[in-house]
Amino acid sequence: MENNRMIIVSELIRKKVLGIITPEEREELECWLAESPRYRELLEKYERPEFLASFDPEKDRMEAEEAYMRWMNARQRKSGSRILFFRRWSVAAALVALMGVSLFFFYRITERREWQNRIYSERLSDEPMPESDETLADALLLTADGRRIPMSESKKVMTVSAGAIKQGDRLIAVEEKNSGSPEVVYNTLKILRGKRFKMQLSDGTKVWLNSESEITFPNRFEGSNRMVSVKGELLFEVTEDKSHPFIVNTGHGVVRVLGTAFNVHCYDNETPMITLVRGKIRYSLGNRSVDLEPGQQCRVNDDGLTVVNVDTYEYTAWVDEVITFKNKRLEELMNVLGRLYDVEIVYEAPSLKELPFTGAFRQYEQLDEILRMIEESGLIHIDREGRKLIIGK
Repeated sequence: MENNRMIIVSELIRKKVLGIITPEEREELECWLAESPRYRELLEKYERPEFLASFDPEKDRMEAEEAYMRWMNARQRKSGSRILFFRRWSVAAALVALMGVSLFFFYRITERREWQNRIYSERLSDEPMPESDETLADALLLTADGRRIPMSESKKVMTVSAGAIKQGDRLIAVEEKNSGSPEVVYNTLKILRGKRFKMQLSDGTKVWLNSESEITFPNRFEGSNRMVSVKGELLFEVTEDKSHPFIVNTGHGVVRVLGTAFNVHCYDNETPMITLVRGKIRYSLGNRSVDLEPGQQCRVNDDGLTVVNVDTYEYTAWVDEVITFKNKRLEELMNVLGRLYDVEIVYEAPSLKELPFTGAFRQYEQLDEILRMIEESGLIHIDREGRKLIIGK
């Protein structure tokens, strides 16, 4: 079963177990269950109270890893590309490989709950963070009046110019403030290396910002459209407003939407990519433009704009603190690690950048553990000197 479909099915099972599944979703789940009696047996197992009571996560994790590695080795012999696999993603990836591993859904349910609780739980503090203390910040807010305000997880409310920024656990809400002034001002939020943030714009649009990304946004939207400018990697869930299109300026082109979810990847010195999760968008660069459907990605290269079909979860999993890569160049993988762990990457030979890797890992895993598992591929050796990683044969 394809990875993308397995993720969809896991969400349907999660909703059924929680009692929040819709009639349409129930019908889709029934179609999957009808494909094999084994699928229905698995679902019935997940719904039994005694299942969780007898659950042994360590035992099932080890069995899943062994099954997964056997399958991966078989694939490797056929494809010739090296496949990596990182421990905490083992149960999920193993079920993608083998339907006999039954714990995938449980992990999807529990891990997603834990992630949501961590993201949305608020930590309140009466002590403001000093504006000069940027060393402990996760992000910097550059205000329209020239201030640099460190943003951390400890402060509840901060008023900036004509807007208010609410801050909880990696959550910022930007709201209009009735100041009596009609002036629209622009602030810039910069995410530091190794950090991430989620924010909400004044129209309700949600934005997830990956490490070393930034967004320039107004204190309120006025006029015929809603426009922001971005750098790095961001995931948007745009509030629908057909009379006021949402426009994202990436520096490599413009995305025009009405209401949709899409991922923008526009780091310096990397291939710009726009991935559409749902809805419909138009991407424009100069006098060229393309319309994207869900599951499509537009890439900007020397030949212009190229549209390809992709597994969207591969490009949005970072929101769930998961990094996935399928037959990606080593340089792409190491660029991600460089941003997440704030390290410099040095290659002893340019050809090493082109080596293909496939795998997945959890963000904020210990860097040394990730490097060790990459080295186990047998293709490269990594020396660590402080904040510098030297990659050689």
